[in-house]
Amino acid sequence: MRLSELSTGVLVTGVGAPPGLGTLRSLRQADADLKLVAADINPLAGGLYEPGAGRCVLPSAGNREAYLHAVRELCALQGLDTIIPGSEAEAAALAPVARQWEAEGLRVPVPDPDVLEFGIDKGKLLARAAEAGLPCPVTLQPESLADLDAWTGGFPCVVKPRCSRGARGVSYPQDMDELRRIWADTADEHGPCVVQTYIPGGADTVYTIGSLWDRGELIVSTLHRKLQTNPPSGGVAVAGETVVDEALRDAGLAVLRASGPWHGLAAVEVKRPAPGEPAFLLEINPRMWGFGYLMTLAGLNVPALLVRMLAGREHLAGHIPSTFPPYAPARMVRTWQDIALPPLQEGDT
Repeated sequence: MRLSELSTGVLVTGVGAPPGLGTLRSLRQADADLKLVAADINPLAGGLYEPGAGRCVLPSAGNREAYLHAVRELCALQGLDTIIPGSEAEAAALAPVARQWEAEGLRVPVPDPDVLEFGIDKGKLLARAAEAGLPCPVTLQPESLADLDAWTGGFPCVVKPRCSRGARGVSYPQDMDELRRIWADTADEHGPCVVQTYIPGGADTVYTIGSLWDRGELIVSTLHRKLQTNPPSGGVAVAGETVVDEALRDAGLAVLRASGPWHGLAAVEVKRPAPGEPAFLLEINPRMWGFGYLMTLAGLNVPALLVRMLAGREHLAGHIPSTFPPYAPARMVRTWQDIALPPLQEGDT
């Protein structure tokens, strides 16, 4: 069956960033007749002006009550039965109500809040991974400047907020004096921080294990690596390629199994300095990964599989390749795209 026969419509949020935009494009490519509504908190988000989809500007998920009210009202007005959040903040807002909304006919593929927390709080995730004996960088979670005296991971090291997106707040102190100064400044601006051993290697040593889960049961997994980021020191990936490496895939899935049960989409980032060395855990992203569209180009449309799974596992039959890996070799680079916006109408902002 086609996706448009399995769903009355899908709301894709966060379409101003690669995860949401890639999801939107993947679903449109899978079935041009599937009703799609693109949403973002930014009225100038590029994904709002993709052809073949309706558009809506939502309140920030930081205002959880207003956000949930707007999403629920939008789904009712548009006749949508599926919500695919494109950001961690939106997944976190939806998680506490997801099971209730599902009982009322809305499909919300996010894990329970206590599991989702592992994709938001790096400190909590690293502690769980260490308990499970999984490879992690040497990590210190100081609560005060005095706690930094216990740092034994050498220099340069990495300071990063426990809860952040992308490379926000990430610094690389070169000595103890700089560590003390940077840790204090970062904690003031971003909240609790972790200190970690610096793992050498450029963007091409960072791998993402993407996965689709049905209430703790793995449906399919993917593996790709970054080729270039902007800025080069770490940030949004602008080029990537698929990878075939069972050991790396299994390392990522071990992290998800140790922190699950997951439901919906989740991606683990690991860094392996060189072939044959351990893959050290960086983080979990509890949403579609930034290069999800790369897999669609490679022949595995994960967002389409998600819609099928939510309509009933029987609808996945024949849609996941039996080969390993279930996708072809592919590379992708992100480029600028100029989009002409429609004229402002009365009442628009």
